Amino acid sequence: MDDPIEIRAFLAEQSVTRQQVRAWEARRAEAVLKKFARRLGHRGTAELLPDFTIGRAFDAPLDVQRAALTAMKTELGHAGIYALLKRELAISERMARVGIAAGRGRVKYSVTRLHVPHYSAQRFADWFNNLTISNIEVDMVDATPDHYLLRGLPNGLQEVVETTGGSPTASRFLVDYSRTETLTIPADPDYPIQIAGQAMLDDGLVIGGVRHQFRDRDGTLEALLTCQFPGSLPARLIHQHQWHLASEFSNWMIAAAPIAATA
Repeated sequence: MDDPIEIRAFLAEQSVTRQQVRAWEARRAEAVLKKFARRLGHRGTAELLPDFTIGRAFDAPLDVQRAALTAMKTELGHAGIYALLKRELAISERMARVGIAAGRGRVKYSVTRLHVPHYSAQRFADWFNNLTISNIEVDMVDATPDHYLLRGLPNGLQEVVETTGGSPTASRFLVDYSRTETLTIPADPDYPIQIAGQAMLDDGLVIGGVRHQFRDRDGTLEALLTCQFPGSLPARLIHQHQWHLASEFSNWMIAAAPIAATA
C-alpha cells in the first residue's frame, strides 16, 4: 500500500527508508499475532475476529494486520489486555525497578527524526494532543502493533501498555505531561513545539520520559522524537526503540493528513 504522504526517517543520524520502517513493523505485527494465537487459541481469536481468521491475518498485508490487531485489542478491552499480559507486565515492572537501581542516575536516549514535506508542525501537534485530550484510544493503539493500551486517566495521566523497542516483554507505565523536572533530554530552542512528560510506575518511581519536539522548516515538518531510558539498558533495546518511534509516528503522521497536510 502506497503512503499518501512522503516521510523521511532518521534513526539518530542514520537515514532509513519507509520500506525499512514498514518491514520492521511487519516483523512486530507477526510477533504480536503469534502471541494472540498462542494465548487465546482458536476459539478466543475467532470471538475477536469473527469474519477474519488469525490464519488469514498472517498472510494479509501489513495495514490489514495492524487493523486486525487493533480490532482484537479493542474487543478484549482493558481488563482483557491486563489478563493477556499479566505475567509480562509483572516481569517488566521488576525489570524496570532493577534497571533504575543499576543505572544509578545515568540515562540513555533513543532518538528518531522524521521529515514530512508539505506538513504543518502546529497542526500535527494539535491533532496529536487531541488524541490524549479526547482519549481517542483506537487511533493511539493503531499506530503500531506493539501498542496494547493507551488511554487518559481521570487524574490527568496517560496510561501506556506497550512493548518498548526490543524488550522481550510488554510494559505498563504512566506518563505525566505536566511534569518534566526529571527529564534530562535538552529542549532545543529551534523547535518551538514541545510535547514532554515523565514516565513512572504506579508508586511514582520515575523510569524515564519523552520529549518530542516539532518545527516547520522550508515547508517541511521536522520532528525530533526522544525517549529517555535508564542508563543500564542494553544498546540494542535503545536502537530498537528508534524503530518503534519511526513506526508509530509515521503512522500517526499519515492518520493526521486531513488536518496537518498543507498541500
